[in-house]
Amino acid sequence: MGNASTSISSPPPPSESTSKRVTGSNWGDLHPIGNPATAAWHLCISGTDAAKLLLGYQPTSMDDRWMSRSDGPDAQGTMVVHVYRSWTGHEQFQIRASTRAVSDGPGPADAAGEGADVGAEITEIMWDQGDGPVQVGEQEARDMVTMIFRRVLGCKLEQAP
Repeated sequence: MGNASTSISSPPPPSESTSKRVTGSNWGDLHPIGNPATAAWHLCISGTDAAKLLLGYQPTSMDDRWMSRSDGPDAQGTMVVHVYRSWTGHEQFQIRASTRAVSDGPGPADAAGEGADVGAEITEIMWDQGDGPVQVGEQEARDMVTMIFRRVLGCKLEQAP
């Protein structure tokens, strides 16, 4: 990750009509997270946000600093979102989420039992801590992913700070 305070350019919001899933097949050499750390993360997200994470983001110009793609969901409803630096192909984050249908009943965010639009729950974050003397911590990684998902993928993430 190097410098986690790197500014994030704000590309135009993803088109609402975009429905083609990004595979990353034309991204060239991709590199796994160099110095990974993992932590639990319990963040319920809407069905709309889950769909945006699943579709991913394909950079359209050199100004786009991030790209993302996802694996899954598998038979258990687990999907993994991979976030890479677009210039280097280095993976910076992996987000694991458990998808579930709205009809599965209220999610953790809805203790009152009033069925909510919960499309998935982010359950885990893995990030590159960096290899210098100052390493990226869990909260900084969460904040960075939240910012990337909001600015680049157009997610709302209503329950995230």
